[in-house]
Amino acid sequence: MAEHRRLNVFFDVDYTLIMADGRLRNHTEEVFSRLKQAGHSIYIWSGVGIRRFDMRLHGLDGYVDDYFVKPLYRYRERLEEMDVTVMPDYVIDDHSQVVAAFDHGYHIPDIARRDDRELLYILEEIEALARGETIDWSQRE
Repeated sequence: MAEHRRLNVFFDVDYTLIMADGRLRNHTEEVFSRLKQAGHSIYIWSGVGIRRFDMRLHGLDGYVDDYFVKPLYRYRERLEEMDVTVMPDYVIDDHSQVVAAFDHGYHIPDIARRDDRELLYILEEIEALARGETIDWSQRE
C-alpha cells in the first residue's frame, strides 16, 4: 500500500463550519472523524479569536489538535506573528483570499443548503492530496 501524506488541515469557523443560524454544517463530525482516522491533524482558526467553546458546544473538541487566531491579512506572512506554530497544508474558508494565500485549500460557500455536501467534497480532495493526486472539480455536479 502506498504511503499517505499526513496533512495539517485548517478550518475557519463562522460560515465555514458554523452557519449564521448557529447550526453546524452538514457532515462536519463525519469528516472530522475520517480525517483523524486517516492520520491528518485538524486545526481550528478564526479571525475573532480562539473558538474552543464553539467546538465543545458542537461535540467536536476531541477531534481538534489545536486552536489559533487567524491573521486577517497577509495570511501566510503573519503566521509566526499570530503564534500559528503549524504550517497549513490545506485551508477551508469562506473567504477566497485566505484560501488563495496557501498551496491547497477550498473556498467553501458561506451559505449551506439543506442538502449541503461541501465538506464531503473537501474530504475527497484531502484524501486525493494525501495520495499525491488531484481532483478535476469541473466534472462535479
